Amino acid sequence: MLRSDQILATVEMIQKENLDVRTVTMGINLLDCRGGDIDETCKKIKAKIISYAGNFVATCNAMSRKYGIPVVNKRIAVTPIALVGAGFHRADFVRLAIALDEVASEVGIDILGGFSAQVEKGMTATDREFIASIPDALAATEKVCASINIATTQKGINMDALAMM
Repeated sequence: MLRSDQILATVEMIQKENLDVRTVTMGINLLDCRGGDIDETCKKIKAKIISYAGNFVATCNAMSRKYGIPVVNKRIAVTPIALVGAGFHRADFVRLAIALDEVASEVGIDILGGFSAQVEKGMTATDREFIASIPDALAATEKVCASINIATTQKGINMDALAMM
């Protein structure tokens, strides 16, 4: 049972201290979206994100209204795109980023994370193509965020990846 002092403390945080939920994130696995070519892959990615996140923003907004606490950002995090796009080239990754940005706008989210690669254990040719695509991909998009994991405590630092950065 809630105590009155807890309720008052929560109301004070909302009114005086601008309590908010910084981000609500939906994770979506895109590994099954790989198609025979870049066009098919983009189409599958868009369809899956729309099917999973079509009501995501509306649901976040409804919860925000219900509890009276604003949600600042609605975000989707996807499978690292370097995995989904294995075998693709730099220009293909830029097209994937644009497709992700388009679907992010379509479902109304603020941020789409997962335009990323995990290269702490080494890099494939695809990882190198992906990393080379990042500047063009970010320049062509508004909502897509990129990251590269180049180190872990167990694996150490991938110096080749670090040099590329």
